Amino acid sequence: MRRDILLFISYRVVSRLYFQLPVLFLHLHMVQMGLHNTIALLVVYGLITTVTASLGSTLARHVRQKTVVALGELMKAAGLLLVVLGTSVGGTDFWTVMVAQVIGGIGFSLAISTDSSLLRTVTASGGNDLFMGVQSRSQSLMFIATLGAGCAGGILYDYQADWPFLAAMAMNLLSAALILMIHEDKVVASGPAAGAAGPRERVRLRLDRDQSFWMNFYSLSRAFTMAPFVGFLPFFFIMLGVDPFLFGAVLSLFTFAGFIAALYCNAFLRRFGLNALMGVTIGCMLGSMTLFGFSAWFARWGVDYFLVGLVAIALLGFGSGGVRPVTMGNIRMGALKPEDRIRLLSTMERNFGVCNAVLLAAGAFVLVEYGFGPLMVTLGACYVILIGGLLMTSN
Repeated sequence: MRRDILLFISYRVVSRLYFQLPVLFLHLHMVQMGLHNTIALLVVYGLITTVTASLGSTLARHVRQKTVVALGELMKAAGLLLVVLGTSVGGTDFWTVMVAQVIGGIGFSLAISTDSSLLRTVTASGGNDLFMGVQSRSQSLMFIATLGAGCAGGILYDYQADWPFLAAMAMNLLSAALILMIHEDKVVASGPAAGAAGPRERVRLRLDRDQSFWMNFYSLSRAFTMAPFVGFLPFFFIMLGVDPFLFGAVLSLFTFAGFIAALYCNAFLRRFGLNALMGVTIGCMLGSMTLFGFSAWFARWGVDYFLVGLVAIALLGFGSGGVRPVTMGNIRMGALKPEDRIRLLSTMERNFGVCNAVLLAAGAFVLVEYGFGPLMVTLGACYVILIGGLLMTSN
């Protein structure tokens, strides 16, 4: 089991080496993809992860969970290859990149909705404490990996535009190899009764109020951080003329702040409670969106746009960093069967995909019609209203 845990942690670290993520928006901008087309590509990616959210649990009933994860990584690699081919110099092709987003989105959905359930299976003999220990350790290493890859991606992009995408593709292939090396016992349902068992019971997921709260909190909070980070903040820094060499490092500040928050969020929760954690999370995210929204006002008072942007993106990272580990620690997945765990994670990612797609589409309209400042103020107001409503309805 120790070998399998080390392989799983290695997989999570390698699979989060997103060299291309901080420079994706910049790359599409540099190849003259256009703002509307760029946002459309990001929206499609989110929608694809939404409509394929249950695909992982479906496949896991027929093949091993590690096979599902490996397939997802291979599809992510194929998507990155198509991005490179579709944005080559003198040959930019919107529809090739669109296909890349579809394939990559399916791969992402398969991998992320199945890997936590696979970890539950790998650590089954050690109980929930072992699962949470590996989860916490891997989360910290994942943040470090994403942070380092983001900075390195900017450097690679400064040398050659394709290099971040090719490097990320190589990491996807290595991730697939690592996950396939894990030993996993496949429990196969046999006999006619297995096929005749009511599909209605197998597909329904019943959650109590506490689990529903954490599921919705995760989906909303992740959407309100990832939509600005992927779709709108790159636009802000592009307009400031940030050098490509520094572009990845600037956006990686979000990841670094999230890493710091993730390290201490569970201890904060135990000491100060849920209400305090919610207050800090909402305060950081609202503060970030307010700073971005009023950056022009600060500039008129002599505070540089770039400085305001750095503080704001750090606050957004602090607000988002604890979302996943706190959710995983409180949603009690150990009480669910492996298929139900996959289904729960798939539902969380599906809801996130819906929220993310809506925010990107609506945000693009506000960005084009009214500008970046009003967009961020609107996002901040919507987040406060939705989280406030969620807290009120769930007590």
